[in-house]
Amino acid sequence: MPALKQFNVKPLYQQVADEFISRIVSRQWVPGQIIENESDIARSLGISIGTVRKAFDVLADYAVLERQQGRGTIVADLSSESMQSKFCNVVTADGERVLFASEVSEPEIVKVEGEVAAALEVPEQSSALRFRRMRSYEGRPVLSEIVYMRYEQGKKALSEDKLMALAEVGWTATGLATRKRERVSSGKATADDAKRLKISAGTPVLMLERVIYSYENTPLELRYAVCHLGDDLIYSASV
Repeated sequence: MPALKQFNVKPLYQQVADEFISRIVSRQWVPGQIIENESDIARSLGISIGTVRKAFDVLADYAVLERQQGRGTIVADLSSESMQSKFCNVVTADGERVLFASEVSEPEIVKVEGEVAAALEVPEQSSALRFRRMRSYEGRPVLSEIVYMRYEQGKKALSEDKLMALAEVGWTATGLATRKRERVSSGKATADDAKRLKISAGTPVLMLERVIYSYENTPLELRYAVCHLGDDLIYSASV
């Protein structure tokens, strides 16, 4: 294997899973690609086929690899709408997870401090990508979001088009997300919320604060959202 670090205390299968994750995030393994035979991978890395299978099990649990009958193991599309929505708790009355249509606007590089810096686990005055995102269901605005993502310090300035492209793919461009932390409270729509969500000012809404974490437990995205479910959607969370 290219680079299993000496004295790495992780179990071997976990180290192999880390290597596979790095191939997926770097696009060495691209969405839709059929992964080579497990025996060939085991032979090329000098490990047992059981270790390869256990590493694949880890990635299948995270839904970044898919096992398809008759085709083999396929790399999932991390930038797909279903992947982007996998950490959303909004469901239909039938319990189906909602796949929102998303529209991104106002991307910019900002300096973060206070609770934003703390949530992203970066020093005060670090640079971050900030943008707005509207999520709609069947043409109706449901979530009005302000999103912050880590941004490489000292990175060359990007054009607005490139910032927009980065915002549109969200956390999938920066790492493999495996868990989230979300706080939920109730509130009333401000005049600005009302305009964006096409509701009346003062309408009861949910206030959502969510941090998405990577496979290595690094914050990838902080999102503040104002949510108006309407009569046809439900916020569902397991405890």
